[in-house]
This record gives sequence, C-alpha cells and structure tokens, in this order.
Amino acid sequence: MGIKLWRSLCDTLENAVNELIEKCSLPRPVAILLATRGITPDKVESFFKPTLKDLSDPYRFPGATKAVERLWSAIQNRETIMIHGDYDTDGITAAALLSSVLKENGANVESFLPHRFDDGYGFTPESLRKSLEAIDNNCKVLVTVDCGINSVDAVKEATKRGIDVIITDHHEPAEEIPPALAVLNPKLYSDLSDMQLLSGAGMAFKLCHAFVKYGRENNLGGFTTKLEDILDLVALGTIADIVPLLGENRTLVKTGMKVLRKQLRPGIRALIETSKISTKLKPSDITFKLAPRLNAAGRLGNANAALELLNSLNIVDAYKYADLLEKYNIQRQEKEQEIYEEARKQIDMTINVAECYSILVAGENWHQGVIGIVASRLARDFNRPVIVLTIQGNDANGSGRSIGTLNLVEVLSKSSYLLDRFGGHPMAVGLGLQRGNIAKFYEEIEKNIRLCLTKDDLVDRIQYDGTVELFELDEEFFTYLDSLGPFGHSNARPTFMLKNVQCHKIYPLGPKHSRGILKDRKNAQMEFIAFNRSIDSIPQSEFDVIASPQINEYHGESRPQLQIIDIQPC
Repeated sequence: MGIKLWRSLCDTLENAVNELIEKCSLPRPVAILLATRGITPDKVESFFKPTLKDLSDPYRFPGATKAVERLWSAIQNRETIMIHGDYDTDGITAAALLSSVLKENGANVESFLPHRFDDGYGFTPESLRKSLEAIDNNCKVLVTVDCGINSVDAVKEATKRGIDVIITDHHEPAEEIPPALAVLNPKLYSDLSDMQLLSGAGMAFKLCHAFVKYGRENNLGGFTTKLEDILDLVALGTIADIVPLLGENRTLVKTGMKVLRKQLRPGIRALIETSKISTKLKPSDITFKLAPRLNAAGRLGNANAALELLNSLNIVDAYKYADLLEKYNIQRQEKEQEIYEEARKQIDMTINVAECYSILVAGENWHQGVIGIVASRLARDFNRPVIVLTIQGNDANGSGRSIGTLNLVEVLSKSSYLLDRFGGHPMAVGLGLQRGNIAKFYEEIEKNIRLCLTKDDLVDRIQYDGTVELFELDEEFFTYLDSLGPFGHSNARPTFMLKNVQCHKIYPLGPKHSRGILKDRKNAQMEFIAFNRSIDSIPQSEFDVIASPQINEYHGESRPQLQIIDIQPC
C-alpha cells in the first residue's frame, strides 16, 4: 500500500466547531461533523429532523403553474401524456414516479426510455419519432424527465407536430433554451439556488408536488395522492445519481429511505430480495446493489425492464423483471471485468504512469455500456484523469472520468477540433472521435492537463473530518450517528484521525483482513475491523489511524467499532 496524504477538513473550522458545542450542547465529534458540512447552529434542528414541511414551494419554478394546468387539461380531455425519460436509474425512477402520480389521477400515460446505442442520450428528434410511433402518434403532451434542457431541435419538432412539451431536468443548460411550453430546471434561475442540487427524480417530484397541489386547490383531484409514498423512488434516483445529500435532497432521501424500507412496491421488494440485502436497507445498498441492477439493463441497451420492474403491480411480474435485471447485471459485471483487465494490461505495457498526468486506453469493440465504469475504476486506481475508448471501424467513442477539481469538459473543449462530439459534467464526460485522431488527442489532453495539475495533485489523498480522541467516541456520540445520515455524496460517513493508538488485541479475519481492539495512551479502547489489512501489515508499536466509527450489527447484537481506512507511523 502506497503512502497517502492525509487532509483534515476541519483545520480552519475551530471557531465554527466551538460555536456548535456552546450553542447546541453537542459532543465535540458531532460538532466537527456538522461544521465540515457547513451546518450552522440555526440549521442544526432541520439537519437532524428534516420534515416534508421543509420542502420549498414547487410554484417557485417559473412555468410550474403552466405545466400543471396543461397536465390537468390533458386528463380532462383524455389526451395521452408521453413521459420521455433516460436509461439510468435517475431517469428511470423519475419516469416511474411521475407516471404513477398521473395515472392515479386518471391520466392516460405512456413512457419511453431511449436505447443507449440506437438512440443515444437525451430527448432528440429521433427519440421523439420513436416514442410517437410506439403509440401511433397519439400524443398531445410530452414531459421530459432527467433530460431535455438542451433538446432545442426535438422541442421544435414536437411543437410542429402540435405537441406541448414540458421539460423537467437538472443538467447544465446551454445558451439556447428549448422553446417548450414550460421548462423546470433550477439551474436556470439564480433565486432557486437552494434547489440546484436536485436530481432528475427530485425534479420530477417537484412537478408531482405542484400537480397535486394545483389539483387540490382547484378541486380537480389529487386528494387521495400521498406524495410521501413516491419518495422511495425519489430516494433511489437521488442516491444513484450521486448528488449531494444536503438541503432538500437530504429531506427527500431521509424520508424516502423510510418508505423504501417498507417495500410498498412489488418491484422494490423483488429487487431487494434478488440483491440479497438481508439487513436494514442503507444508502450504500442503493449505490452498490440496487442501482447497478437497475442500470444494467440500460448499459446493455434497453432500460425498459427496469421501468417495468418499478411499475409492476404484482409480485409475480416483479420477480420476473428482477430476475432479468439480475442476469443483465451478471453480464455487465463480466464485460466490465474483461475490459478492465485488458485496460490494465494496456497501461502496464504502454504508459509510464509515474510520469504521465492522464491515462487513455482504447480497445476494439469494447462494450460501450460499461466503459464509463471502467474509467471510474482506473481513475481510482491511478488517481489520474482517464479516458476509455471503444473502437469500431474508423469511429472511437468513449467515456472520461476526472479527479479532484479538474474540469474535464473544459480540458476537452481545448481539443474540440479533434472531436466529433463531447459533453457531460466536470467529473464525467462522453466523447466521440475518428480513430486516426486518437494519438494526437491523447497528446493534447496530456499537455492541457499538465497546465491544470501539479505532481502533488496526483498523489492519492484521504480526507477526514477532524482529529478526536478515542474516549470522545462514547455512547453519547453513537446515539447521534444514525441521525447524521443518510450518508452519501457531500455527507460521507464520519471519518476521524486518532493519534498514538496501538493494537491491544488483534486476530486474523480470513487471509486478507483483521480485527481486534485499539487502545490509546489514556487506555480508552474500541473494537476495530481492517479490510485488506492482514495482521502483518498493522504495526505492533503506536501509530496514527484514520477510521470510521460505526455500529456493527451481527447475530442480533449491536456493538460500536472502528473501520480502519488508513494507518501511518506516529
């Protein structure tokens, strides 16, 4: 294991920590965690006990009233409403939750998810044509979820066909905004900054909220609709899309996790059981078990099986689709691992990683649906920006993943003359180019990344919340631990540095792992578990450690323990 740089998130927050301790009577480790997440004393209550009353008014979105008026009009006139989603978990859950609310209130709803390879990403003239052909062009209202903000041509084409388009999206808008009937995207409006972190599913929920509210206010319907019952899908989409779990997202996910655990939907129950989740459902189970299975269908081509699963009304159908997603996920894992191993060999043979600032690998006919995951794994392995390309004939298409604060979209824009297309987010991009341009393209991005990063940026870092003493992780601290969640992006599991500790007892846990008891100079003690650290790799003398406190639930017992993340000599 190489040496990693440790960085405290709390170095400049001593005053904020002390203020939280004094004004809110919080244990010091809890105050550290809140300070590093930007929580001030006036926000502590809503952080620990978020309620749906904390949610902002959906009518703050310009166009929300016009959008829901049109949806209720479509219901009254028995017009078909088409929902155009996306092929990832966020887009699938957004389509499912909007469809369920509209149908419950009498709407005739059809849903369309684009095919990853045949249709590509987003709402396009081609996906519009295919979605309409599937219902014999019988559509007067089309709602996009998790896409559409840059679909100018598709909206113009829909308008020509006499279709009113309502866009709900959370992606970055380009300069030209589509001429839709209504556009709901918080990134368009500076006064909606508190909602700019919402996912596609979160935005679909805001439309549902406005729809139900308008229906009740105008005696049109929505009286039996329980919005909290669709928060299971909001939580699923929000966590899967890796948006920050703070602010409104925290409220939606914290409530949504409670609904998810009830397994009200046959599809959710079947998915949890086929994923072999036997303990209390956690956000990490969504990230590593549920979302990959829902994504697998879309990665291999057609995401409809995932949507059918979530829409299933009986458990028999639900298990049919859950079993199908399980098969897709196994195929996805096999293809991913095969490409990953080929990419690692290519790196070993052709790239001097110690000297490079970026990595580009390419292979003939690598499966396009999994190369993004491979790029993510390689970026973690080498702590460098990575581009993975699949070559088919003269065309190369790929995905890129960044590190730190490097904006990969800006890097690619400097080489845009070599690309047929590119786009995405600062940390994740998609691109296409001609095979003959690959070498020149790699040369250019390496040069441009060197202008943005230093050698220090390429050293693997571990961020931790702050330094505490072992005795501070006491019973009172652990009473707060569960309410600090749900944990995820921007609200990671607590990690602390503990100085001058040593192993009081240590035992092997299989050939690769270990467990035991840590103690410090004050003789405070706590059990620990260390994955991928054998007994021989843990010092016998004192050391400093970064660890995550957690509750170990095993055979009906709950005991506090530390999960060791990294160790360094004192």
